[in-house]
Amino acid sequence: MAASNASTGFSPSSSPSCHLSPQEPVLPWISDNLLAIILPTIVYAVAGGFFHLLDTYELFGEYRIHPTEDELKRNHITRWECLKGVVRYHVIQISIGLLLNHRAGPPMVGDEACRIHDAANMVRNARCIIPTILNTIGIDAKQLSHAAQGTSPTLASIIGGGGGDDLTSIITSPNQPAQNHLTLFDFALAKFSTNILAPILQYVVALIVVDTWIYFTHRLCHVNRTLYRLVHAQHHRMYVSYAYGAVYAHWLETLFLDILSFVLAGEIAQLSPRQSMLFASAATIKTISDHCGYVFPWDPLRFLNGNGARFHDLHHQSWGLKHNFSTYTVFWDNLLGTTWADQAAADKRYQRVRALTSGKRVQGEQQQQPVVDKGVAAEEVS
Repeated sequence: MAASNASTGFSPSSSPSCHLSPQEPVLPWISDNLLAIILPTIVYAVAGGFFHLLDTYELFGEYRIHPTEDELKRNHITRWECLKGVVRYHVIQISIGLLLNHRAGPPMVGDEACRIHDAANMVRNARCIIPTILNTIGIDAKQLSHAAQGTSPTLASIIGGGGGDDLTSIITSPNQPAQNHLTLFDFALAKFSTNILAPILQYVVALIVVDTWIYFTHRLCHVNRTLYRLVHAQHHRMYVSYAYGAVYAHWLETLFLDILSFVLAGEIAQLSPRQSMLFASAATIKTISDHCGYVFPWDPLRFLNGNGARFHDLHHQSWGLKHNFSTYTVFWDNLLGTTWADQAAADKRYQRVRALTSGKRVQGEQQQQPVVDKGVAAEEVS
């Protein structure tokens, strides 16, 4: 019994002393709050700079979606104008982050033993009501527990409500009633839930919030012609996107489509500063990847959910404006029928655009220029 308790690191006699204390920062010379604000910008600069080097030295050209001449002839913005817009974006982003966190101190955290002990109590309480739930829906918990005893004593104890040596060892006060006992099973499940399951669920919730917000606000910018003309058309001045231009957009779009989505996600999912810096940095890499203009065969994002550089590049074409609104997943596009599904037709249109750009004539078609009406790109007629 003593050995078992020692291996868990928890006291068997009482709950640990629970008090909050400032969390040590990841880097000793900068607070986690400040690092969470500036890290996505650093990641953006590094990732965008990497792809810019590929463009400059024409490396991996076989994986480019568009040839270089497409960018020069089709884009309605210079790279220098784009860079100024991107700098403005990050100035706004950092300023909003500093404003929202100007009074925030270091994150206050409890001792791990305390957090896991509290979670173990929740596990114990949930375990104790299992028999009641089973009996309520017409299942005899006692009989089912007895039937499972021969094959899995632990499962049998869980079905029966547990509370004793039948869940390995008791690591709580022997003076407590059996139903109040905390077992090794309670602590093991509590540790898994606290350290692994809960953070995963937080990231999933944050992803759902951001993906949902961006899909519907992005789609609104295309449905409402006034919003498109006055705000979102600025981003679509890039028909041929490149990595560091990923967040080139009107300042209103910067605020209400991008920054607000992450503020909402952080609040709803209750992300800590460390979780926020990881989540925002991963999202930054995804955004850079969507606009990089390369489709690498080893890109894991291509196989994760189909939402990659090719998926988003299609949206930047005049004939794909009403499709592929999502940034991180394909859930809402698939559900609401806005995914461009005809890849053969997309390939044909890409071929046609390349031919028009290079001055060549596509067999069976007359040469014509893409239609653009003062920043509002018209869809090509099929």
